[in-house]
Amino acid sequence: MLSLGSSVVSTASSAHGASFTKIGAGACGTIFAQDGRSRVYKLCKTDQHEFLWNDYTAHNNIANCFKEYRVEKISIPSCYYFSPHHDARFFNEHPGLIEAAKEKCNLPTSVLVTERIPALPEPTRHLLIDTYCATINREKAKADVANKDCLVRVYLGSTQGRSSMKFFSLRNFKLHLNQVLELGLDAKTLAQRMGIAMAVIHWAAKKDARDVEFVLGSSSETTPPALGSAEVENMKPMTYTGPSSRKNEDFFRQITKLWVLDFNQVRPITMDKVGVAEAVQAAKVNDPYIPKPLQKSAKEKELWNAFALKYLEMAHTILKGQEPEVMKLPVLFLRGLVDVEREKRGLAEEAGSA
Repeated sequence: MLSLGSSVVSTASSAHGASFTKIGAGACGTIFAQDGRSRVYKLCKTDQHEFLWNDYTAHNNIANCFKEYRVEKISIPSCYYFSPHHDARFFNEHPGLIEAAKEKCNLPTSVLVTERIPALPEPTRHLLIDTYCATINREKAKADVANKDCLVRVYLGSTQGRSSMKFFSLRNFKLHLNQVLELGLDAKTLAQRMGIAMAVIHWAAKKDARDVEFVLGSSSETTPPALGSAEVENMKPMTYTGPSSRKNEDFFRQITKLWVLDFNQVRPITMDKVGVAEAVQAAKVNDPYIPKPLQKSAKEKELWNAFALKYLEMAHTILKGQEPEVMKLPVLFLRGLVDVEREKRGLAEEAGSA
């Protein structure tokens, strides 16, 4: 149900007359959306508008690199447009957004408009609640409207996931590696896709990937696929061509996909050892999305190798034809991650013997 490519029938809510609601927040901005609509509005909540502009330019750059290298197995939200804080017309055209944001942001403010990642469908949300929420709070969690905005952060570099959580929210739910395996998800494929995405961000977009997120969300799919012209031409006239169930909702399903998002903190890197060091530092301070090297279990070793091999494969595709010193940089990044983990283990051993 939560596996990549799994398909679940979803009934979309009507967006007519829908008001704006807050669906998320971070250091840079507060995110608003309308139920059933396909856009989100990220409003700068401080006077540091340059962070949101950086989010826009980096997002646009990385999205174009994904297209250039035909990265299709990892999704990135479409980046629509940026409205600066001094453009009063934007808020004149969005009075509902003013009403929703007036207590949370200093208006007018800058706004980044992007594609909304479809939340995971109800059956998947209920599975997560039944598995990880404390029994006494499960029905309350299922009834909580906020839990409809469910995206799952995938932490392949952590095994600290817990069950029976008393305080439970599905907004940006953290799914650690032990839970990924418990649910039977394809961790190796997730690791490989993260490797591809990181390579594109580093070597095509030339960004350090600081604070980017990898989440499981949905992607709307029309089923069955549209019929080909020749197929329709050869049909007997007046043939039924809809879903076999005759139910309209069976034409629309949600497929679980891995998404990469949140680019407000990414920084440019140079194509040299200094740039590699900056990329390593960014990975060091990020949440534990990508697999870690030097782990003890066979599964963790498998995931690190899967990540590293796909990272190098994609990096080679991007950098092919560059100077030999540049071609070595992706390997130096991976070695840097190994050194970071080795240093952490050394510090832990010192603390244990003290």
